[in-house]
Formats: sequence, structure tokens, C-alpha cells
Amino acid sequence: MPVELLVRGRAQGMLDAGARKRLTARVRAALRALGRARSSTCVVLTDDEEIRVLNRDYRKHDRATDVLSFHLQELAGETDPAGDGVALGDIVISLETARRRAPGKRLITEAERLAIHGLCHLFGHDHKRPIEAKVMFALERRLRRLKL
Repeated sequence: MPVELLVRGRAQGMLDAGARKRLTARVRAALRALGRARSSTCVVLTDDEEIRVLNRDYRKHDRATDVLSFHLQELAGETDPAGDGVALGDIVISLETARRRAPGKRLITEAERLAIHGLCHLFGHDHKRPIEAKVMFALERRLRRLKL
């Protein structure tokens, strides 16, 4: 199953074709490393305006954020058998917020980090409590270190 990439709003043109290809390759590599190559996700690159509406409507926070994840089923981690060969959900990234929050970094590097962060959320991980955050961030670091 594929990793689909959509680019909307003012995010159009913020990443060139090579960077977009690298971003999808990073997510595919993460899925393979998790034994979930048959699963799919959609990564949406957008602007602050759209992500603010999503954040307000779904999380009741009326502000732009860097990444939101919308899972299609609740999973108990990346090894949950229910996450194999299914559509996992959507990862929505505001490239405008990403660019502001990562000064001095290349935008593609920050977009990749956010995509992996969102993927961890799709597998049911969270970082609200310290013990959960430790597990999620360890997984995130492992997935970001994968060679493409």
C-alpha cells in the first residue's frame, strides 16, 4: 500500500519534487522498518490557515500547529496486528509552522521529522505523560535514523 502525498494551499512550491520524493521515501522506510510495508498513510502538506481550522475543529485549539495525525483505527503501538495491511490515517503538516519552528534547519529535515512524529501517533503513541513520551520519542529517533 502506498504513501500518498498531497500538497495544498500556500505549501505549494515550498518543497521541490526531490524533497517531496525524499519525504515519502522516509515514511515508506519507516513503515518497512516496522514490518508495516503493506500499510498506507496520506501525508498532507498544507499552510497555517488550513491546519488552524483542523486544530480548532478537532482538538479545540484555535491556533496553527506543526503536525496533526488523524488515525482511522486506534492501535496499541506499532506491533498491534490491526495495523498490518491497512490504511492508517492522515498526517497533516503545516510547512509554514515547520519553517518558523526550525530556524537554521532545512525545511525538508523538519518535514521528515514531523512526518515520522505523526506516524508514531497513527500507531497509537503519545507524549502527554513522561513514560509515554520516552517510548514515543525513542521510536521516533530510531525511525529518523533509518537509511533511505
